[in-house]
Amino acid sequence: MPHEKQTNPSEDEIRVRSYLIWEREGCPEGKAKEHWLQARAELEAEFEADWRAASLEGESTNFVLPHLPISSPPSRSVSAKIDQETESAPVNAAKR
Repeated sequence: MPHEKQTNPSEDEIRVRSYLIWEREGCPEGKAKEHWLQARAELEAEFEADWRAASLEGESTNFVLPHLPISSPPSRSVSAKIDQETESAPVNAAKR
């Protein structure tokens, strides 16, 4: 089974890790955001390390590129220009 790269922990994973950090630090008040950011950073680092270890062990990885909408279709003038350059290239080479 391919090892998928997971670098974005879920909210539930961050919530649990944040709670554990809060408990480990003695349940201080007013540090919820700090604990959340620390938890997210720790989890992202762990996921990255796990992914790198799997890659080094020869396991395959899957990368999924996002589907980005094209705002406008390709223009024919671009391909026509390439065709013209391709056609004229051998002629210019022969003149040298």
